[in-house]
Amino acid sequence: MKKNLVFLVSLFLLLSHNSFADSRDSAKVVNFRLVDAVTGNPVELAHIINRTHRDEAIADKLGYFKIQLFDGDTLSITSIGYFNQLIYSWGQYNYDSTFYSIQLKPRSYSLKELKITWFSNYDKFLKGVSELRIPLTKEEESTIRITEYFDRAIRKLDLKNLPGSSSGMLFGIDWLAKQNEQLDEKLKKESQRRAVERKYSAGIVSAITGLTGNEVHWFMEYCAFTDDYILKTSDYDIRNKILDKFKVYSVDKSSKDKK
Repeated sequence: MKKNLVFLVSLFLLLSHNSFADSRDSAKVVNFRLVDAVTGNPVELAHIINRTHRDEAIADKLGYFKIQLFDGDTLSITSIGYFNQLIYSWGQYNYDSTFYSIQLKPRSYSLKELKITWFSNYDKFLKGVSELRIPLTKEEESTIRITEYFDRAIRKLDLKNLPGSSSGMLFGIDWLAKQNEQLDEKLKKESQRRAVERKYSAGIVSAITGLTGNEVHWFMEYCAFTDDYILKTSDYDIRNKILDKFKVYSVDKSSKDKK
């Protein structure tokens, strides 16, 4: 009995070790190098995030970095002086390669003119600093947009003839509850629209297919993906479906052009 127990424990440990080794081996650590798309010079200290698995890396002084990457992952690359770039992994990157080169497009910033102000005393200096208009952060801008959205939604509500709570109850659901339901429905649709755009938009289709302009929207109409399909399907499967549709679309388009 004791021998059987020892055998089962040993077998369990062996299987667990093999499972851990397989999961570890399935992770690909890929080498990349970031270069300037115009000059070819290395882009140093860029910030790279694997949006799918929440892994991150920072490029060194020569633009090199390595990061864990699975098929279907999305990399986000940001660097001061360059446009942000998204990289989609479709299995085209191998861990045993020396490195893959990624070109970043330079970005110029327009700065406002510099003004030097002289204050005669410290009190005037404090007053001047308090009156400065500091640019808003992205979080502050998002908060303002959300507040404005709710203000517009409230202004659209019919508040002229607000019935009393007792009179409203005669109709089953009071007036305020109906207004809340309408607002909740609008917020739900807005949230669903944003979720769809995060997974399937003109920008994503253009990055995958290389289509531009009106042809992107024609191809999206050709795909005819419903919102329900997009919300229930993973990003990886959606992108594979886009590629499958694009192959058929390209054949149909070339045959029509020949006619």
